[in-house]
Amino acid sequence: MTYSIVVRRAALYGGLAVPKVHPSFKVSNSDLIEFLKDRLRDRPGGSETLHTVYVPDPAGNWNALVAREYATPDDVPVGDLMLRVPKGIYARFAPNGDYHDPVEDVWAQVDDATASAEISRAYREEIEVWHGPDTVELFVSITVDS
Repeated sequence: MTYSIVVRRAALYGGLAVPKVHPSFKVSNSDLIEFLKDRLRDRPGGSETLHTVYVPDPAGNWNALVAREYATPDDVPVGDLMLRVPKGIYARFAPNGDYHDPVEDVWAQVDDATASAEISRAYREEIEVWHGPDTVELFVSITVDS
């Protein structure tokens, strides 16, 4: 398991929502998420980086936004859900080859790092960054002891 601690700047995302899902490789690999990624790839600029942003709501549920990053709210296509993720501290995971599936690989590393208390998850926004169909980074929000 390898990860780095990074500070991500605030970002604005626009895309298609999936309600009441729990962040995991099973959700990320689901037919619905893949369908939504394909719909975003069908749009102009389809080769751009895609994101799956998992966001908790006040009721304790998680929601996923399959999205692209945008500079301003005016850039977000009409009809897409818009989400601003604040600047934060994240553990960044990349596949290390332990699993054939890269997204299963990164989520397994998160589980290992959490179970061994190497990281303390903040359970705020968690972001998968897809640079291509088989290239993923996972940013998990963490708490930092002062």
